[in-house]
Amino acid sequence: MNTLIKEVFVKTLKEKLNDIDVGNSEIEEEQALEILKLIAHEPVSKERAAIELGISPSRFDKLVEEKKLPKGKKKLGWKELRYYLDEIIEAGKKYKIGKFKK
Repeated sequence: MNTLIKEVFVKTLKEKLNDIDVGNSEIEEEQALEILKLIAHEPVSKERAAIELGISPSRFDKLVEEKKLPKGKKKLGWKELRYYLDEIIEAGKKYKIGKFKK
């Protein structure tokens, strides 16, 4: 991320967080959920995704093969596939995988 963009981004987030904390925010619930979705869309390795679900990497692979978990995505400059934590958790809940069996 460009340094100037990063500085503005961090400053704006801090200001908005402070506004929310003291009750001066005009952000509505729907807007807050959209922002949260963007922030939570975090790329992780297969190993980290498996840990988050409470399953082994080999079980993770089998569930991807069975289309119960989303396929990993390639990213330029990365050797391994990336998975998105929010998508993995959503699928874990939907199919009651690992720690989401209850």
